Amino acid sequence: MMSIGEFAELTGLSLKALRLYDEQGLLKPTSVDPWSRHRRYRASQFAVATRLKVLRAAGVPLADVPRLLADPDTAAATLAEHRSRVVAEREHQDEAFEVLGRLLGGEDRHDWQVAERQAQRQHWAGVVLRMPRGDDLTADEVERANEEANEGFAALWRALAEIGNAPTGPFWSTFRATPGSDTAIEMMCCWPVAQPLPAGFSVPERTVETGTVEAALELVVRWRFEEPVMMIDGAAHPAVLALLAAVEERGLDVDLSRLRQIGLMEQGESVGIEVVITVDPEVR
Repeated sequence: MMSIGEFAELTGLSLKALRLYDEQGLLKPTSVDPWSRHRRYRASQFAVATRLKVLRAAGVPLADVPRLLADPDTAAATLAEHRSRVVAEREHQDEAFEVLGRLLGGEDRHDWQVAERQAQRQHWAGVVLRMPRGDDLTADEVERANEEANEGFAALWRALAEIGNAPTGPFWSTFRATPGSDTAIEMMCCWPVAQPLPAGFSVPERTVETGTVEAALELVVRWRFEEPVMMIDGAAHPAVLALLAAVEERGLDVDLSRLRQIGLMEQGESVGIEVVITVDPEVR
């Protein structure tokens, strides 16, 4: 039999790894001296040791290792799932390296123009959507969230038109934290209207809120969809960050509840976004 040091040398596994695999029951020594607690191994254990070495080198989670070692029939499928996750992670890392290179090269610099304007009092109606939050959303989750937002805008528009209070301008949206949840946010999909909404106004199968945006001074940043803008995965649009920085530069507190994204329309088509935040301290 071999000492743990000899076995480690021959298999390429560290002493720490061998002790961990012993504790996890993945590769227990042939014998353990009752007094010195020295572990001893046999050459017949090389096969398991080398499999463990390769599995860990491939980044297979330790929790999946027992199943892979014990059930060869399902090992291929489990490894295929793990491989797809690793490939996706590598692609994500490659994208991050590319963006980082562009950032270090100064390609993120953009002269965002922050304008001031006096907004008029405006009635509104909005549907409330609960949205997933986080920078690990899948493409399908993002697409589904966009579809739900578009459906919410459309359903609300139809309901407003039916009562003779059709929207009077471009749509806007805002986000807020979902009470009692750290993993979800609420998106308000809103239309401006000419008249206050009657009590009991509703949209089938939708949560609806109504209100009034009071007259106030606003800071505005605009961007058009065709503008080349460097986006950071999971982060807010650079125009939003520039607007909030401008608020702080003016010595004002950043209140995200006052932040709205308004559709920039031309000839009935959405061509960009206005990011707006009220800065009048009297606005509630």
